[in-house]
Amino acid sequence: MRMTPARRSAKSADARINVVEQWKKRAPWFKAHADVRREIGARDSGRKLLHVASLGLALTLSATLAKADDSIAQAAKTTNCLAYDQDRARGLETPLSSTCDSISPSMGGLREKLYENGWMLQGGMSAGVTYDLLHPDSSVPQAYTGQRPTYSQAALAVLTYDLSRVGFSKDSQFIMSGEWNESSYLGSGTRGAYVSALAIEQEFFNHQVRIEYGYQTPSNSFYGFTLGTTVASSALGPASSMFYELGVPSVKPAPTFDIRLYTPDMRFYNHFAVTRSMSPQGFQADSQANSSGLDFSVPGARVLYMDEVGYRILSAVNQRAFWLRGGALYNTSDYFDYGVGKPTYGNKGFYVAITRQFTQPDQFYTYRGIYADVKVDFADASKNPFSRDVAATLYSLGPFDSRPYDMISIGYTHQWISPKTQQYINLVTTATAITGSNTFSLSYAFHVARGIYWTNSLAYTTQPVLFPSHKAALLLTTGATVVF
Repeated sequence: MRMTPARRSAKSADARINVVEQWKKRAPWFKAHADVRREIGARDSGRKLLHVASLGLALTLSATLAKADDSIAQAAKTTNCLAYDQDRARGLETPLSSTCDSISPSMGGLREKLYENGWMLQGGMSAGVTYDLLHPDSSVPQAYTGQRPTYSQAALAVLTYDLSRVGFSKDSQFIMSGEWNESSYLGSGTRGAYVSALAIEQEFFNHQVRIEYGYQTPSNSFYGFTLGTTVASSALGPASSMFYELGVPSVKPAPTFDIRLYTPDMRFYNHFAVTRSMSPQGFQADSQANSSGLDFSVPGARVLYMDEVGYRILSAVNQRAFWLRGGALYNTSDYFDYGVGKPTYGNKGFYVAITRQFTQPDQFYTYRGIYADVKVDFADASKNPFSRDVAATLYSLGPFDSRPYDMISIGYTHQWISPKTQQYINLVTTATAITGSNTFSLSYAFHVARGIYWTNSLAYTTQPVLFPSHKAALLLTTGATVVF
């Protein structure tokens, strides 16, 4: 479930595709236009967009300092939204949003009637645009998000039901969701509607054992991609390519069995999942083969194992948040081996991440404060172009007393390109592969009104494509999310 602009680097998220196939698609243009890399009207339009963004950011900061926002707290006092929240879809590391933070917490009385009968309905819409303010180019085939103005929009509906009412054990939940996505650049998104979840979640032994089985997207349940308290309110930040490269289902769901085991204090845990891999050819090939979201098998995709061990403390009165975790992934599908020039069995990787809250200025909104998040990822250097990366984010939840629901983040990512990938590209193409890439980002998520967020971000990337070497990109992303 992705309700904010896709959290990927400027590079094509489908870098998993054999680089030779990429070269075949792009080489004819480079040969025909070897000396022509025009930027048709790009700088003028880029300046206009920068002016609009600057105005928007200025207005955001003005409103931040001038207007206090307690709309969610007021909804909690005047509606039954906190009770509705107990029936939100479980199993996600970060929920979509609180029903208190929606345009209509009660939905005109519909949500109360659904709640009385064990049902819960949530939904939202988002839209955004990304544009390279430095070196846009409409005269070449698009190679990364923002090289041309890249638009994306999505709509999501989530329905849950309390299965204990029909004979299941206590704390059992049915989850079904549908999603529609549209993107002007298929290298960073999909187009069409599909079932994004169809699963059952059950909890036993005072919530210490949690299992979920059915069609899911495991990337929503591991690692901690989303910073902040909800998906809707999260500012954009650094993103790793590892999960995409290793075939973790991240766009369309896959049949999955997921189990979490907790210690009695609910702090130490082990999280294991077995799922069907995404297509080794990338998420576009996977989406085409799994158009409905409910296809059991996808050509070339086999079993993927995931395991994460961690220690987590949630923020509470006089208690700051802390989360340390490490995980390993093993994919049994055949992946292209850049060392031998053909697909071979298996793909693997692992990660370590830590998130810590350093300040807690508010004992009512205990999540407020300054945080740091650091992630280090490793992937098989013979199978994955981006074999290592490190990402660090400094962010603040509720950065101003008058703006407890806003978020600001500053991030940095460095990605290393595997030597075997570099050698292969240099051998089979006339292009020169890059050795690595740096990305610096600044983002602000502004709570416009209850259920409405406006997010603006700037990301400077030194090498936006894997090959050939490209000038740095300064990507402006602006987008809005509405939750109902």
